[in-house]
Amino acid sequence: MIRQKSSIPIFLIIIFTITITLSCTSGFLTASNLLPNVSPNMEEASFWINKIRDPGRLLLTPEGIQKMNEENLKRQDLLLCSVKDLKEEWTREEILNLLNEDWKGFGRTGEARYGRYGYPLEDAFWNGLKKNLNTEALKERNQLLLGLIGKRTDIRVFPTEELSIGTPVNYEFDRFQHSSVSPGSLVGIYHFSQDKLWAYVQTSFIRGWVRTVDLAMAKDRREVSEYGEIKERLVITGNFVTVFGDPLFQKPILLTQMGSSFPMLHIPGQNKMANQSYLIKIPFRESDGRLTFRIGYIPPDEDVHLDFLPYTQGNLARQAFKMLHQPYGWGEMFGARDCSRFIMDIFNTFGILMPRNSKLQAMVGISLGLLEEKSIKERKKVLDRAIPLATLLRLPGHIMLYLGKHNGKYYVIHNIWGIQKWGWFGPKTEKIGKVVVSDLTLGKTGPHGSLLHRITEAQFIGCDAEVRNIFH
Repeated sequence: MIRQKSSIPIFLIIIFTITITLSCTSGFLTASNLLPNVSPNMEEASFWINKIRDPGRLLLTPEGIQKMNEENLKRQDLLLCSVKDLKEEWTREEILNLLNEDWKGFGRTGEARYGRYGYPLEDAFWNGLKKNLNTEALKERNQLLLGLIGKRTDIRVFPTEELSIGTPVNYEFDRFQHSSVSPGSLVGIYHFSQDKLWAYVQTSFIRGWVRTVDLAMAKDRREVSEYGEIKERLVITGNFVTVFGDPLFQKPILLTQMGSSFPMLHIPGQNKMANQSYLIKIPFRESDGRLTFRIGYIPPDEDVHLDFLPYTQGNLARQAFKMLHQPYGWGEMFGARDCSRFIMDIFNTFGILMPRNSKLQAMVGISLGLLEEKSIKERKKVLDRAIPLATLLRLPGHIMLYLGKHNGKYYVIHNIWGIQKWGWFGPKTEKIGKVVVSDLTLGKTGPHGSLLHRITEAQFIGCDAEVRNIFH
C-alpha cells in the first residue's frame, strides 16, 4: 500500500492521504454507477466480445495451461506452492524462520496500529500475540500434516481476530488479513497456536493462519492427494454458488466462489430416475477435527461447468463481467474481493494458477513491455498490440484486465476501492468500492495522474506464438 505525505492538518491526512485502489479510507465522494466515458452497453460482456475477430479461439490448450502452471510452480519469486509435494518433515529452525519472516513483515514496528474499536495496539497485545505463536511447542523435527478447508475461511497473518489498522477509523484495511481460502482447498499444516484455535498452514498461493474449526485434518497424505487428483471435476463459474446438504436444497452448507472445483459424483440428466442435481464430493470436519467426506448438492440450473472452461477471450469476458459491481473487500474482508482476487478468480476458472498479489500476478505470462519510463505515445503503442481480455495491466498496488480500445480510449475492468482528485484542501478520495469498467484516463485530475500515466507492466497470459503474431 502507498501513502502520500502532505502538509495539510493531521485530521485531513487521516481522510485524504490515500492513493488509488488499495490504500484509501472512505472519502466524502461516492462514484456514480457509470464512470466517465462509460455507456450502459459497455457494461455488457457482449459489447467487448463483439469487438474481437474470433472470440472463441483457444489462447492456450489445457496441455499448455498445465505446462505453464508447472513452470510457474517452479519459480520461487511467484510464491506459488504445490502443497501435495511439500516435504513431510520440517525442522524447528525452518518453521521459526517462516514465523519470523511474518513478524518482520507485519509485527510491531514504530508505526502506530489500532485494533477493532480504535484502541492502540500496545505492549500487552503484541506480547500476547507472540505468546500465541506457540514457538515453545515446536520440536526439533515436526511432521507436516495435510488437510482440506471445510468452508470458506480467512487466512490471517497472525493467529488473532484482532484488526491492525492504520488509523482509529480505517476499518476497511486490516494488515492482519491475508486473503480467504475456498472450501476443498488442500493445505499443509506446519503448527498450531497455543490456544489451539488456529493452524499455521501453507496454501497453493499464500501462507498464514486459519481457524482450526474450518480445517479438516487427514489421517494420511494419500487421502487428500487423491481428492485433489480426481479428474472429473465441477468448476464453479458463477460469482458465488451455494452448495446444499440435501437434494431438496433446503440446507445450505457451503458458499463457494468462482474458480473453486470439486470432484464430480453425478451430473443432472445422466439417469432419469436419479437425482436431478449436481452431486459433488465435499470435505467435512468431524467434531474431533478428522477429515471425512460428504455429498454436496447443487441445483441443475446453477452457474457451474464440467471441467475448466476453454481459455478464450469470449469466456474471459463472460467470467469478468459476472463480477461487475460486486463490492471491493481488502483481502476478501466482508466476504468480498479486492483487485488481485478478482483477477485470480477469473483465471482459476480456466485452471490457470495465479499468485495472490498484484505485483506477482504481473510476473505471470509474457511481458509486452515495461512501461514505467515510457511516454504516453509508447504506452498507447503497446496497448494497441495487446490482446484484449488476456492482458493484465498493473500499476503499483493495483491490477486490471484490459478490455480493448473504443473511440480512441483504452478500457479496463477492475475491482477498485477509490480514486484521488484535488479538492479545496488537497487530495480527496472518491470512493468507488466495486468492480467497474473504466477507461485509462480515470484519475487524470488527481495528484498522481491517470491510470495510463501510472501503468508499469502489461502482461499477456498466453503462449509465445500469440506474442510473435502480435509483434510481427
